[in-house]
Amino acid sequence: MNKVMSLMGPTASGKTDLAIFLKKNFDIEIVSVDSVMFYKEFNIGSAKPSKETLIKFPHRMIDILEPYQKYSVAQFYDDLLIQIKDIHSVGKTPLLVGGSMMYFKTFFLGGLSYLERVTNDVKKHVSEMFKNNDLLYLYNYLKKIDPVSARKIHFNDKYRIIRMLEIYFSNNKKPSDVLKKSSKNVQNFNNLNLSIIPLERKLLHENIEKRLSNMLEKGFIDEVEELREKYSDINLPAMSTIGYKQANDYLNGTINSSVMRNNILAATRQLAKRQITWLRHLDASTVYTFLDYDNIVKRVKYFLSDK
Repeated sequence: MNKVMSLMGPTASGKTDLAIFLKKNFDIEIVSVDSVMFYKEFNIGSAKPSKETLIKFPHRMIDILEPYQKYSVAQFYDDLLIQIKDIHSVGKTPLLVGGSMMYFKTFFLGGLSYLERVTNDVKKHVSEMFKNNDLLYLYNYLKKIDPVSARKIHFNDKYRIIRMLEIYFSNNKKPSDVLKKSSKNVQNFNNLNLSIIPLERKLLHENIEKRLSNMLEKGFIDEVEELREKYSDINLPAMSTIGYKQANDYLNGTINSSVMRNNILAATRQLAKRQITWLRHLDASTVYTFLDYDNIVKRVKYFLSDK
């Protein structure tokens, strides 16, 4: 068995409700692909399912990190493969659910080790090369070791030049060869990719507003305040995410509650727009609205029954 289903969609599109519905009807295991739900104690602002829901319908990859832990995309990929293997071992099919598109992209590409596993020593080395010389020196260096990569990059593109050199020093291979190999390093899974995209953006915006109101009523600000007090001297990675960042600004006194709410809504809408754009450019994805349960069930049933 090598089947994997992915259920993707913009924030507040009803992915969790649909995943639970599918769990009730099929022999599947839900795996969360949400960069904030990974963290313990980040509950309300991440729209994490309730404890009661998680007991009844377990979601793997939720609450796997302490609030202060850093977590790379590459680490996620390794952990995800372990979960998929474990689910397959008991004869079930994984259902990956979430809106963190970079994590899905990593899975579809078969990992991003060339990008994510660049060591601090390598970054420091390339940084010192730039500091002791200049960007043109770095570009000419890249041109010498890998003309193919250099031809695709403008000599003033600092970010990409540095990234290519980091890849080179991390792998001792031409960046163009590393990237080419990585793009083909897809795991041999039989994938069903389902995307939920609303027909009208207005409906999604209404859902976003309703969800924020519900979060605030549940005590979102209290949650952020407790996290600030408990980890006052520690940088929490998830505190910079949408919702938590704005609530933190409010508690710092830099904005009032009305501005906080408007800022959260604006940032969330922008996130949803980016997610939808990414999904529309994703190959091999069957697109549904979040009300189209009947056709989704038919598609999943066919996929799981197909030998």
